[in-house]
Amino acid sequence: MSSKTGAGAGTGPSLVDQLFAMDSRIRYVAVLDRNQRLKESRMRSNVHSLTPEGYDRKFMSSVPPLVLDSLQQLEGQCGPLEQISIQYKRVDLMFFSFDSQIVVLSLEPGPTETIWRKLRDTLGIPLR
Repeated sequence: MSSKTGAGAGTGPSLVDQLFAMDSRIRYVAVLDRNQRLKESRMRSNVHSLTPEGYDRKFMSSVPPLVLDSLQQLEGQCGPLEQISIQYKRVDLMFFSFDSQIVVLSLEPGPTETIWRKLRDTLGIPLR
């Protein structure tokens, strides 16, 4: 994943900066609003993308919202959605909602439990 878009205005570190500071395995961060518009996305400076940038934009604007919205339809029967992790051989992806936004992380492959714990402790993301 490789897109670059502007950082949000405001004081203190942006959400993207906070996430990169949280763990060195995080390769890429994308933040979308609930209308599926990419608000910010950034690749860690010392990491090379596995996919073309044009593909990234198309993927980010369609797949994470579709996955989250589809899975959240079961919350009435199954309880609140806590986490979504997808593991490929070369990269892991994590999707979650935060502050009325959709956040996608691309990670170096490995266990995701420690990242979820850091998200819970840093941002208050629900996790058992």
